[in-house]
Formats: sequence, C-alpha cells, structure tokens
Amino acid sequence: MAANSPIAFGTDGWRSVIAEDYTFENVRTLATALAVYLKTSEKEKVNNGVAIGYDTRFLSPEFARAAADAMAAQGVPVWLSNRDASTPAISWAVKSGELAGGVMITASHNPPRYNGFKFFIASGASAGKESTSAVEALLGKKHRVLEKLAAVEEFDPIPNFLQQMRNVIDFDLLKKNKGRAVCDFVHGVGRGMLDQCLRDCNWKVTTLRAEPDPMFGGILPDPANPKCHNALQAAVLKGKADIGLANDPDADRFGVVDSNGVYLSPNQIIALVYVHLLTHRKMKGNIARTVATTHLLDNIAAKHGQKVVETPVGFKWLGAALDGGEAILGGEESGGMSIANHTLSKDGIVADLLAAEVWALHKAPLSRVYAKLMKKYGSYYSNRIDLHLESTARDALMHTMNEKAPKEFAGSGVKSVVKLDGVKLNLEDGSWLLMRPSGTEPMVRVYMEAQSKGRLKELEAAAAQMKA
Repeated sequence: MAANSPIAFGTDGWRSVIAEDYTFENVRTLATALAVYLKTSEKEKVNNGVAIGYDTRFLSPEFARAAADAMAAQGVPVWLSNRDASTPAISWAVKSGELAGGVMITASHNPPRYNGFKFFIASGASAGKESTSAVEALLGKKHRVLEKLAAVEEFDPIPNFLQQMRNVIDFDLLKKNKGRAVCDFVHGVGRGMLDQCLRDCNWKVTTLRAEPDPMFGGILPDPANPKCHNALQAAVLKGKADIGLANDPDADRFGVVDSNGVYLSPNQIIALVYVHLLTHRKMKGNIARTVATTHLLDNIAAKHGQKVVETPVGFKWLGAALDGGEAILGGEESGGMSIANHTLSKDGIVADLLAAEVWALHKAPLSRVYAKLMKKYGSYYSNRIDLHLESTARDALMHTMNEKAPKEFAGSGVKSVVKLDGVKLNLEDGSWLLMRPSGTEPMVRVYMEAQSKGRLKELEAAAAQMKA
C-alpha cells in the first residue's frame, strides 16, 4: 500500500465509508492505478477492455462513471454497465468476453454508509494478494493522462448472464416440477435475474423488496441476518410458497427459506447442493470449502470417493480450485457458492437456483430433505462467536495459538492444527474450532462445529473463556 493512502484491499476488495475515505478522488486514483497495472499484466487482453458494474448504493452509478473515465484516460477501453447489475454478472462478462479485467462498485452486504471497489482478474475471479499489492504499489504515483482517450461504451451484462444460467442450471427439472417462490432482493440488484429464470420455467414468483433503496430498508442487508430474512420467512408462510430465495445487494450471496419458514444456513445449502450434484446430476468431483465451512462436506465427499479442497477464507481461493478443475463446487459458510464451468467469483443467483433444483427434485421442505441427508452422512452443528478483546489481548491470543497451540481443548485431544487462515484445531472427537483475528477490529472470530448440539455448547463455553 502506498504511504498514507486510505486505499487498502481486504479479503474481497476495498471498502470504506462514503464521503470519508470513499471519495470520487480516491476512486479515480484507484481506477488509474488499476489501468496502469493491467497495461503491463494483461498486454494481450488490455485492448479488449474492462467491464465496470455497480450496485444500488448511494452514488454507485456516479462512482462507476468516474472509474470508467479514469481508466479510459490511461488508454484502457471500458464496457460500462447501463444499469445496476450483479457482481457475478460482471465477473461473467469479464470471463466470457475475454476482457483484461473488471470492476464492481459495491460494498456487498455492508451497511449503507459504505461503498467499495472490487476488481476481477482476466479469469473473472476476484483479484488475489499478488494483484492487489501490485495495484496498491502504484497508488500515489503520477500517471500521465493520454492525449487520446480510450472509448467508454455502455452495455447490458444481464442477457449474457441469463443465457449462461441455461448452461449451469437444470431448467428441464425446474420446468418439470414447477413451484412457487418468493424472491427477496433486499433492495439490491437481483431483480430481473433470479425471478426471470424461475418465470422462464413457469414458476409462480412473488418478489420482495425489489425496488432499489440505498438504505436497504434500514437493516444490515445480509440474508444471514435474522432481521433481514425474517421478512422472507413471513412472506413464504403468508403466500404458502414452496421456497424463499434471497440475495444481498450485489447478489453474490444467497439465502434460503423453506416452505415451513425455516431458514437454512449456507453450510446446510452447500451440503444439499453437493449431494444433488453427485447423485442427481451425476457430476463426479471434489468440493472446495474454506477452513471455516462445515466438515459435513468431508463426509459426503468421502462416501462418494471424492476429496475436499480446503482453502483460506475468501472466495478467490475457491475460485482458483474451480478454475483448476480441482472441484465441481465451491462453497463458504458466509453465503458464497459457485459451480464448475461458471463464474469464478461467488454467485448468489446460481446458488439460489441450485437450491430450487433440490426442491424440484424432492418437492418437500428443504429442512426435511436436510434431516434425511444428516441421517445418511452424519449430524453437524455449527456456530460462530466473536471474542471482543483489546488489540494487545487479541494479538497475544493469536501469538500463543500460533506458537504453542493446546494439545487438548474442551475435553478432547487436538488431532491436528491447521494454519491456512488463522489457527484451526481439529479435535479427536470430530469437532473443530477456528480462530481468525479481525484485521480492522479488536476481535477474534471463533468458528466451531460439533456432531451434537450439546457438544457444540461445550465448545462455545470453552471458546468464550479463551485467553493468551
């Protein structure tokens, strides 16, 4: 990162508070640095241009235009979305169009006061550390504006994306077993994609929170947030729908509610989808999951003669596994999923449609289908707690865990220690615990999983008492 620069990339792009660090000047500065980087890193594709999209947040269209003009001033052609669009649609535009890269103006599921800048490499995957560090190194340097600016042309990324859905979703199954769905867009960009695919399959669709609103109705716009999915649960029950499907504001995350109004966690949906791909779709292959994601996937893979690719947190790692053919599905507990031969970034639209496929096959509440899955593959119960510690205490705890991890935790021996991302203790009884320090807050996030609810409570109690 350039000295004194307010721009710094996190797990998935740069996010900051609008009008504080997230300003037009900083967006132009970052877009300029990205253009200079792409001219050297993607010499063969840079003339194909980059795709730029934006969500429904405050001033997102204007920020996207500022980024487009800055990149064009460095001689990089720009395809600027003519409407708010989903992150996966922009990612797919980059990959399918063989572009040099892409930019999405979004802060995803963050509170309304934030906006962000996410960029994709030529494969359509989110940029990794090597790329973001190279761009950060160019910040603050003077870059000459060219006399002849490159073109900025508007395009609609949605038709191409909807066509791609027919390549990765079983439309025949959805048409054969039509259902009733409530689609919740949480005032974001998902409208006209998820609902359109289902309507094309003759499903009856009701939409919820489809109108754009940069305040997102006054809630944290994350489908995993109870204040967010409570409205979907109520709409499903009131309308007697078969399934409720949600996205976050840029539609890269998913949320699912079954016909009984039960919210299913991303861990549960990923497991259901993986079994569906292996058994109904007859797709043979491994699954990629992050260190924080359920080990139920390990059992499923093993019983089908497949393996698990474990990665650090962040979908760019899962995208790399999909890109390399190591896995047919990538999933993370925070609500990210994608499938082979599709976008290498997470896609909430395709995740929701895959969940609809599972319903169409079984025509039963997904919580009931999941209960049957657990009987076959094992019961797993997951949770996350946040340890609010002063920065020194946070750092001391992580130092201790890194240098001298315990040999026993919560009454069980430690079978192995994984340091892919934070410190993960795999215990001899099949349970596990992962500690990841926040890079921005005095906090340690502790993820855990056990094979009974009682054992999970024991892990929670032990985790809450952790000290250096």
